[in-house]
Amino acid sequence: MKMKNSAVLAGTLAGLLAATIGAAPALAEQSELSRILFGRSFNDNVTAVKVGPSWRDSDGTVPFFVQKPLPVRIRAAQAEVAADAGLRDALELRDIAAKNVIWVQTAANGGKIVYYR
Repeated sequence: MKMKNSAVLAGTLAGLLAATIGAAPALAEQSELSRILFGRSFNDNVTAVKVGPSWRDSDGTVPFFVQKPLPVRIRAAQAEVAADAGLRDALELRDIAAKNVIWVQTAANGGKIVYYR
């Protein structure tokens, strides 16, 4: 009896593994339920951080010059967005206009962190 149960268990696990491997490409597409519950998922190595009047930097991770940006820094950030087609596309997907960008920071992994209003 134990031999039969272990064979059934092994067959079930093999079937689940095969189904999971076969479904892997389908999992790359985010489901509508997932979008509703967790928001949109972007795989473009860009992180967008909204900075506004009611926004508070509770953990101290955002530099002061992002909270109180200088016009020259804003123009430089917007010029960087204009020069990078991939970054422009990533912001367009998020419905962020280039004119709202305050600062663009390059992360340690090569990704971009975009602060915007």
